Amino acid sequence: MFFPHKLKIFDELLKQSSIVKEATQLFHNITRDWGQLKNGALALQTLERQADELVHRITHDIEKTFILPLDKEDIADLTESLDDVVDNVEEAANRLNIYKISKGNEALGDFSELIKQAAAQIHEGISMLKERKMASEEFASCGKTLGDLESRGDRVHRKVLENLMANRSSFVNRDDFLSILKWKEIFQTLEDTLDKCDNIGKLFARLRIKYI
Repeated sequence: MFFPHKLKIFDELLKQSSIVKEATQLFHNITRDWGQLKNGALALQTLERQADELVHRITHDIEKTFILPLDKEDIADLTESLDDVVDNVEEAANRLNIYKISKGNEALGDFSELIKQAAAQIHEGISMLKERKMASEEFASCGKTLGDLESRGDRVHRKVLENLMANRSSFVNRDDFLSILKWKEIFQTLEDTLDKCDNIGKLFARLRIKYI
């Protein structure tokens, strides 16, 4: 049985994953309604600061708590990966805003949907961590689904890059090299976000082996 001060770590991790869900939903909303870009980017900055504060709090608790439900290294890896997802989503929205991107596109919407789905799987997986359901098929499925979503993101990313380099993109003028570079950076950030989500899925798999 875990003592309350140990379970606090799980509550903080759940709070972190809730911020991930909120951030990815905000980004998804932006891609569906471009009029939300400016306010959405500002809201994501606020969430990113909240996420950073939570990371500091969790790090402090890891250092001060003698006995934890998971190894300190595992908690630190999970915390850092969750924070990376929020950072990347905020960065993508920030770039869309400061680059004065006038409208979205289908590939951007596809990425936002994949990232939103990944956030839901992450939150579900951490909920099961708290409930000590690491041996369940549902927990294993979270990790597998995160890997599948990352693979789908890879395919979207490759297609986007091919179109950008071949001047076949409907959202970039043929000779607008600056816009090509801007979009390349934005899509790379989104691809990196799904990579971070996949890292969490791999961590779930590691925890499943380690603690059951």
